[in-house]
Amino acid sequence: MPEVRYPAVAGSFYPSGDELIGLLERFFGDLGEEGSERRITAGVAPHAGYVFSGYTASRTYKAIFEDGLPETFVILGPNHTGLGSPIAVYPAGKWRTPLGDVEVDSEMARAIAKLSGIADLDDLAHRYEHSVEVQVPFIQHLAERAGRDVRIVPITLGIQDEEVAEDLGKAIFEAAKELDRDVVVMASTDFMHYGPMYGYVPFSARAEELPHRIKEWDFRVIRRILDFDVVGMFRELREMNHTMCGPGGVGAAIVYSRLAGAVEAELLHYTTSYEVSRSTDAVVGYASIVFRR
Repeated sequence: MPEVRYPAVAGSFYPSGDELIGLLERFFGDLGEEGSERRITAGVAPHAGYVFSGYTASRTYKAIFEDGLPETFVILGPNHTGLGSPIAVYPAGKWRTPLGDVEVDSEMARAIAKLSGIADLDDLAHRYEHSVEVQVPFIQHLAERAGRDVRIVPITLGIQDEEVAEDLGKAIFEAAKELDRDVVVMASTDFMHYGPMYGYVPFSARAEELPHRIKEWDFRVIRRILDFDVVGMFRELREMNHTMCGPGGVGAAIVYSRLAGAVEAELLHYTTSYEVSRSTDAVVGYASIVFRR
């Protein structure tokens, strides 16, 4: 296993140089002081290019910062590449971005893999995957603002269903309890992928109507998430043939949150890529959500 996992999408999904800091500072222009409540158990954030979804993702991290940063972020994202283990926990080492290195919580990673019935310690699945990587600069930026180190446990999911969500959510909770680790689970997902570029046009609509129609479909799923309803979320996805790419991670975040005593969930921000691109060839929905005790 390499000691350092180098960035795969710096310069494409997000800036590769000093301009990354300026972009993050703009996203967090309204950031308050770091809190100490630690009520937030998990969050949902998108993983598209920052120009499309970066502000939405920043809303999740802003809420977490103002609630209080955890020791470790467990980040679950879909495996878009097909490489490596179907459920891959990055074992150890450091992840590098233009902002520097962040350490993998190897003790937590091993505990999750041990307690899960389906996860493997595997770095290959992460080598070129972007869904976890794009979350890391947000975490680094806020850890720098707080003046302390925060670790990560990256996990990619090539299989996503109720059983995977239940297994991983429980394994993360039990690992955190076993190690007395303060954890926030981050589910990295985009919502509906609509348009000819995705080969998915389930309804026709004029360009100006598209964001509203896509939002209607996404909110059928989001309502289930806000209700902590993993089974209902997957049922909606199957009934609509919905193209949300990270439901397994979201389901695991819900399972973990229930076990960690969360009692409420809040949608902080929603948008679509159409607001930036004005293209109907490929439109994606993005949401920022947090779960709280």
